[in-house]
Amino acid sequence: MAKSITSINSLLVGLKTVNNPLLVKLQQLGFNTHLTLGTEQEYTVKSLIHAIDTLAIQFLTITANRNQFIQRTSYSERMEIESCLNSLLSCLQQTKQELAEFKPANFQCDNIRALFYTSNNSQLCSLKLLDAVLYIDLIKPYCRMLEMVIAQERIHALSAVLETLLSKESSATVQQDDELTYEQSNALELSQYLIRQAL
Repeated sequence: MAKSITSINSLLVGLKTVNNPLLVKLQQLGFNTHLTLGTEQEYTVKSLIHAIDTLAIQFLTITANRNQFIQRTSYSERMEIESCLNSLLSCLQQTKQELAEFKPANFQCDNIRALFYTSNNSQLCSLKLLDAVLYIDLIKPYCRMLEMVIAQERIHALSAVLETLLSKESSATVQQDDELTYEQSNALELSQYLIRQAL
């Protein structure tokens, strides 16, 4: 069980490390990072790189609690997450390698299609980073599922704190009722009612 999380965390750290310098390198080589890509043109090159970084941080946060992560995911889900992250990392590493081999005189960036370029023999090519959208889309449902679980746990913890505060406030309210104006008393009752409804 712990092996899958260790592997996932290792991939996430690798993602962050390889992803960080990509945007600057693309801009230095003349790629337009504001061009759109994705099935519905939902990303720019710049936002894609930021999405990868955000995804890595979110998953590192989620997997920080190993036991909870194991309880909330099945083994096959963890293997699917690991496979997608591995493919995404490979995609970034290949892009890094492609960019390292570029010679400014040997290619021309495409001004219309994101991450496309024309090689010195007039062949239209694209960077491997273009495939990153697919892997992000495959990972997103897991990320959302785990974020919802964490959000629910935070809501339950907050509810317990609010219930404790309300019970203490109720006993204190009886003693302070004489000190409150009519409007203050009504506002206090309304706020307590709304908090209870939210719980």
